[in-house]
Amino acid sequence: MIKVLIVDDKLLMGGAAQRLLTTMTNIRVVGVADCGNTAVRLLAKHKPDILLIKLPLSEQSQIYIDQLQKKPEACPVVVYFPPFVGFDPLPRVLSQQSQGNIRQVSLDDFATAVLKASKEVLERQRENRAEPRTHLFVYSYLGIDKIPVNRILLLQADQKYVRAHMSDSVVTLNDSLVALEDEFRQLFVRIHRNALVAIDAIEGLIKVDNRIAVKIKNLAEQPTVSRRRASYLRQLLPLL
Repeated sequence: MIKVLIVDDKLLMGGAAQRLLTTMTNIRVVGVADCGNTAVRLLAKHKPDILLIKLPLSEQSQIYIDQLQKKPEACPVVVYFPPFVGFDPLPRVLSQQSQGNIRQVSLDDFATAVLKASKEVLERQRENRAEPRTHLFVYSYLGIDKIPVNRILLLQADQKYVRAHMSDSVVTLNDSLVALEDEFRQLFVRIHRNALVAIDAIEGLIKVDNRIAVKIKNLAEQPTVSRRRASYLRQLLPLL
């Protein structure tokens, strides 16, 4: 669950932002602050992952936010959003801050900005975790869907994305196939330069139209096995 704190001096746009975020899966608004002082207090209480700040800020509130951003260990990912539609249609970096992704966005880009910030939050969490993840994440305007890794049967590279096949659905991931192979090498085996298969789901190798394919439990797809990997899989199958 991604926790969001909204800072809105005049409480004009914070309510609209909160209503939008409540419709997004796995994103929760933990509070709306009407000044920088309140924001600091709520941040200490709720420890949000994302800080949404409506522009323009009062000078007094800006002082508190500036102080907050000087503390990387306490500062969440920060996103600025404008007070009205069309304020700045093109997101642009306001300042280079190592502790956060600080952007000014139009209201039309609001959901996209929140999802990008959420990706950064989850990436930070991943970097601080030694063991492999138990869930992967799919981002859309509906929010963030958590996909259990143990439900995935096949991972196939598709241009710059990876498609994760389950018995009842297919989703698109932003992770690279190489990164997924490295993280989950105990759970998946490479069968081709563009595909990984869940080891526990392999039922055997079959020949289809002069090509070698792998038969996967509860999955209609029969992905091709490269000649280089076929020999390794034949040695692996008796051990499964």
